[in-house]
Amino acid sequence: DKVIVIGHSMGAGVAVVLGASFPEWCASLVLLEGAGPLARNADDAPRHVRAACRRRIRSNRLLFPDDGGGGASSSSSASSSRAKIYENVDAAIEARLDTARRMPGDQYLSAEAARDMVLRATVPATPTDPSTSSPTDPSFDPSTPVAFRHDPRLQWPSLQYYTREQVESFYRRVAHPVCLLTAEDGWPVDARAEEAAREVLRPDCAERLKGSHHFHADPDTVGEVVERVRKFLGEWGV
Repeated sequence: DKVIVIGHSMGAGVAVVLGASFPEWCASLVLLEGAGPLARNADDAPRHVRAACRRRIRSNRLLFPDDGGGGASSSSSASSSRAKIYENVDAAIEARLDTARRMPGDQYLSAEAARDMVLRATVPATPTDPSTSSPTDPSFDPSTPVAFRHDPRLQWPSLQYYTREQVESFYRRVAHPVCLLTAEDGWPVDARAEEAAREVLRPDCAERLKGSHHFHADPDTVGEVVERVRKFLGEWGV
């Protein structure tokens, strides 16, 4: 059976690549605050490879067992592949909010959404007691130190990026219904990328809604996002 693929931000880029490469798997695409992979200039390819290789070399503990920093000072040790430990859940929530504040444009994130994200995405820093297995557990002690469960290497620079021409090639091969929803105060997109999404991908539904990059999670804006997605799926019978 075909599936409805819903992706947010980087996940929207993955959704476009999946839909273009395996159209037989997908019934439709719902893209939230993202219209495809981020394109890079072809002339920058050597610089990207250099940055990616240097990052991986610095985090090779076999080569640099002392500081994981490739000879760098101890201040850079946080850049290794080890997850950062937060004093408690509240500290992790504040860090997540701070990350949103430092994003480009006028992005923001509600405290409610940040808390939900952190509770789902963290684990006890030293999970020795079965009773502290997850921050989502009602019995979890909120003073317990936590760390994000994702692999920090996901944030490393990639060895290779798609060019604009490659991104547009994916757009042209998406043959199923597409809903593209963006936020008024979302992630800034340059005019050329926005035009390509509109003229080459040609989504069947394209709307800009109130909210920021996580408008599907913030309590003040999630309702409108859900209603628009439901309307799109109802119109296309999927």
